[in-house]
Amino acid sequence: MTAARALRGAALALLVLVLPALALADEAPQCAALHAGAPHPQGQAAALQRMQQALPACQRDPVFLAALGQLLNRQGRYLEAAEHLERALMLAPELRDAQLSYAIALAGSADMASAAALLADLLADPALPGELRLLIERQQEALAAPAQLPRWQGRFTLATRLGRDSNLMGSPNLGSLALTLGGQTLVLELDPSYRPRSGNTARADTQFALHRSDGDGVRWDALASLRSQASPALHAAGYTQADLLLERSQLTPTAQRSDAAAGAAGEAAGPAQGQRLGGGYANASVSALRSLAGARYIAQGLAAGWAGAWRPRADGRGWEKDNCQARIGAQWQERSYLSNPLLSGRYSGMAALASCEQPSGAQWLLGLKAGRDLAHEPARAGGDQRQASLRLGGSLPVGGLLPAAAPAWAAALAPLRRGTLLLDFEQGRQLDALSYSALIDSGRIRTISRSAGRVEYQGDLAPSMQWLIGAEWVVQSSSLALFGLRSAGAYAGVRIGW
Repeated sequence: MTAARALRGAALALLVLVLPALALADEAPQCAALHAGAPHPQGQAAALQRMQQALPACQRDPVFLAALGQLLNRQGRYLEAAEHLERALMLAPELRDAQLSYAIALAGSADMASAAALLADLLADPALPGELRLLIERQQEALAAPAQLPRWQGRFTLATRLGRDSNLMGSPNLGSLALTLGGQTLVLELDPSYRPRSGNTARADTQFALHRSDGDGVRWDALASLRSQASPALHAAGYTQADLLLERSQLTPTAQRSDAAAGAAGEAAGPAQGQRLGGGYANASVSALRSLAGARYIAQGLAAGWAGAWRPRADGRGWEKDNCQARIGAQWQERSYLSNPLLSGRYSGMAALASCEQPSGAQWLLGLKAGRDLAHEPARAGGDQRQASLRLGGSLPVGGLLPAAAPAWAAALAPLRRGTLLLDFEQGRQLDALSYSALIDSGRIRTISRSAGRVEYQGDLAPSMQWLIGAEWVVQSSSLALFGLRSAGAYAGVRIGW
């Protein structure tokens, strides 16, 4: 069976998996009815569950988002509350109660500096109602009290998926290999075991993330993840990968001119600008991979540089269009191939990353990396390597992509509007410094260009559970035919977080 036929069969199988999930989705309740103010007869827990279930359909309703954030605040879930309250204020910055609730969520997340700055901005507004001013002043007094030791807050995620891959081992698209010997070319037929093989795959991903804010903009992040894949069609295609990361960053407000200062300089006073933050970051990481084919790999890395953020104001005088973050810095990595030490090297380079979130919920990411991998052993094929990559990513609420008025035949697909479309694309290039082998293509220098992409749809099954379906592909071309390959696959799965 060809790879194309295999992918078509996998697509039909995935459709069978998706239809039951669509059948479980009901019409979202009216957002207004959920934040009307009357307590739910079964208590806050039941009210919170109903609001979380309605979140995909109500993510553009600022009053709903504010009510959800306030309910999470009352239950001490400040990190989650801050996300919804920030979204509410991006949509409707005039919501004073949401601004105060956002400050409470920031303080509860141990981000005292941001909470204090937000409260000060609110008090500076002469039109602030007296009762609300009193509440804000009390909150300021609470922030001024001796601080308790900051606590770590964590989140655990588990994801499983089933799929099919057209090239399980990433084998080259070759049936034979040409060798250059004494000025003559010898063509060798490759054993079928070296050619691309398709098959089903099963994968499980676990991730545990920790976060702590120490005040004055200092933040600690720790991340541990484990991925394992197996294939019943080819035992050697299985592997296990573990990753650890610890990072410290500090973002503090940066100086910026007011509209009055701009006017004094003879410039037009633009819309109120959001808070700008800047500072440094540093992290350490370890990654390890072990494949059932025998490969063993460990990478130890360090990175440091500058980070910045542009956060919208919550003083009711306007917001920036986007909520953006950026960083640029240096990277170092020790890459050890335990199964073949001759391949080991030491990488150093620069990396830049920028991301933005729009009020609609859409998120964008752009990443750039460039550096050099120095061979540990002079005998490494190709010698030193120059490497560069570009990554583009996006997360788009499907409701914003589809027309509001859908034809009657599309009514059955209405639940899809509540999901999210994830897009991810990466383009990389590698250039060797020396000939890879005198026996291959007369010692030609090896260059590799690699494109990898993924498209994934994510839909809600429950407040903390998602179903997902996607497709991914890899196309690699090279100056040496031995390193050209193609791979494509489709999958479906479930993700749970708590």
